[in-house]
Amino acid sequence: MKKSRGMGLYCAGVFGFLYLPLAVMFVFSFNDARRNVVWKGFTLKWYSALFQNTDMMAAMLTSVELALSAAAIAAVIGMLASYAMVKHKPFRGRSAYDALLSVPLMMPEVALGVGILTFLVRAGYELDFFALACSHALICLPYTIAAVRARLISLQESSLEDAAMDLGATEWQAFVKVTLPLARPAIISGALLSFTVSFQDFVTSFFVAGIGIVTMPIKIYSMIKFGVSPEINALSVCLLLATFTLIALNAAFAVRPDEASRH
Repeated sequence: MKKSRGMGLYCAGVFGFLYLPLAVMFVFSFNDARRNVVWKGFTLKWYSALFQNTDMMAAMLTSVELALSAAAIAAVIGMLASYAMVKHKPFRGRSAYDALLSVPLMMPEVALGVGILTFLVRAGYELDFFALACSHALICLPYTIAAVRARLISLQESSLEDAAMDLGATEWQAFVKVTLPLARPAIISGALLSFTVSFQDFVTSFFVAGIGIVTMPIKIYSMIKFGVSPEINALSVCLLLATFTLIALNAAFAVRPDEASRH
């Protein structure tokens, strides 16, 4: 009993440490004061001011477009890379290829951002939206590969693709009509993770974003230099709600072992 009570207190302390600051931020987003020092009453004016801020809405739209583009690129490349790693026979350099796919996840983001910037400048490529989307896709790729690869490994036991080819389908037809539909939940799950990672990224965007490209994290960084206003708190609350929604969608599309065994 004492151990259970002690574990409960420990868990409560950990969750309090993690989520109490978010709760304070949520409460002060409704504070009728310009500075987050004392509570002066309830108001919704900061949410109204947030959605009337055209620069902020433009930055949010840029981040959404960027995250969608990066998630789409990472989904396509991640699906093909996972398929090559799982479905094809071992090839020379496979271990190195597998390790390189995980490098963006292990490398410090500052070093990755500087490396991408240096490469683009040396290559003479303009720092435009597409360059930033590809940079974000590189960061998101390990998440997509992890989700899709796990799904393809679970599908190997069913041998449905081999059965389709035995019945006369080409490898491409079996991929499009059998493997791709079965892997769709994992692709969507990986794309949702990629969207979240891209949307909140600051470091890579700070280095690679060209002139005129302002993402949401960069906009918040420029605003927070003058202090944390309730408007930023309201924005953070909206982003938290969006993040929880994406987490719920990711959980809905995540592949469970018992579901995979049914196919």
